[in-house]
Amino acid sequence: MATREEAKENRRNRILTAARELIGETEKTRFSMRVLAERSGVSLVTPYNLFGSKQAIMGALLDEDIRQFGAQLARSRRDALDMLFRAVTLGQSYFGRDQGYYRAVLSAVYSEGGSEEYRSMFRGPRLALWRNLVQAAIDKRFLRSDVDCNVLAGNLSAIYFANILAWAAGEISLQEMEQRTCYGFAMSLFATARSKYTARLREQICTAQNSLVRIRKERIRHDESTAVAGA
Repeated sequence: MATREEAKENRRNRILTAARELIGETEKTRFSMRVLAERSGVSLVTPYNLFGSKQAIMGALLDEDIRQFGAQLARSRRDALDMLFRAVTLGQSYFGRDQGYYRAVLSAVYSEGGSEEYRSMFRGPRLALWRNLVQAAIDKRFLRSDVDCNVLAGNLSAIYFANILAWAAGEISLQEMEQRTCYGFAMSLFATARSKYTARLREQICTAQNSLVRIRKERIRHDESTAVAGA
């Protein structure tokens, strides 16, 4: 017989699975908690008791993904400095698998969840991921020993999620999101790296910058051709 905690975890997982399915079907998060409860096979009050709000459920979905993401990232055979950029590229591939789903979830957390849910995006397992990567880079002597892990991790997290939200809002492409983030990361890490690694980071800055210049030119050409076609 399942224990009380096991039964609670089972209900929690059923709710998350149902929420993921509902969002995947419509690419929207406008379903009611009643519909979610019915799809999950639980009472109406259960989602509220276990999560508190629909926006908290969206945050829990992101937390589930970040745990899977962290496990996949850990299998990458890169050094501690490259792992910071590998995380960005892997993140892009995650969002690319189902752009409609992730745009819906991120937009719900940001625009519907209020300031507390928005701030939660920069805490918990998401911030812990960046903190672990930064600490590894310090421990492996890629970054200077006087670097404060929490401060740098918080800065990288803010860069990453600002660009993710710009993508979720439809302001930039996934490719531009990746290159903007890599550029911001490289600039921050350049200022904190040991001197023997600054050349690598300078190259990373140039690569991202060149990509962003190309993306901007392509956007301008597209806008101009669209304007001509509509004239």
